[in-house]
Amino acid sequence: MIFKYPHERHVRRHGPSGYRDYGSYKPWLRDEFTFTCVFCLVRERWYPNGYAAFSVEHLKPKKFGRGILDYNNLLYACLQCNSLKRALIGIPDPCKDVYGAHLSVNSDGLVSPLSKRGAILLDTFRLNDRQRVEFRKEYLIQLDFLTSKIDDAEAAQLFKGIFGFPSDLPDLRRHNPLKNSRPNGVRHCYYVLRELGQLPETY
Repeated sequence: MIFKYPHERHVRRHGPSGYRDYGSYKPWLRDEFTFTCVFCLVRERWYPNGYAAFSVEHLKPKKFGRGILDYNNLLYACLQCNSLKRALIGIPDPCKDVYGAHLSVNSDGLVSPLSKRGAILLDTFRLNDRQRVEFRKEYLIQLDFLTSKIDDAEAAQLFKGIFGFPSDLPDLRRHNPLKNSRPNGVRHCYYVLRELGQLPETY
């Protein structure tokens, strides 16, 4: 299911620190959150400009002056969700809250809130706006169709193109933060997995 909120808290794999601007954390966040917006679940691959349609999101807003460069306060979000969140506080942290316990995506593309926190996420990010519902429904239809034709070579290739990893995976070995509290994550980043032939074709 491509629009499935996780049923476990996100455990961070990376821990870079020491950059002077928060934009430098973007390659790490791309890998950290599997090239997907944590709030609406859209993927980089679905935008013509890829990661340029995504941004570094501060869970605790920048205006409070704390956590601006703290990796543990940073999330990966599409530009639309980033704009909708603005400087709001009280948004559930996916590293502390299980989003799958708060939100569920139905087969018709609608999102159902499962809790009060889910309702906050639903309202804040306007997850059931008509365009967003139609967008999800279109990709769900494509998923069902291509899955049914997976034995066809052209359909299988199209399936990989739509639901596979971006081609421009960041090689985190080339990024040098001042410190990294979770250095083992670099050896398991998606770029390295591709080098080792261990990267799944789709996710």
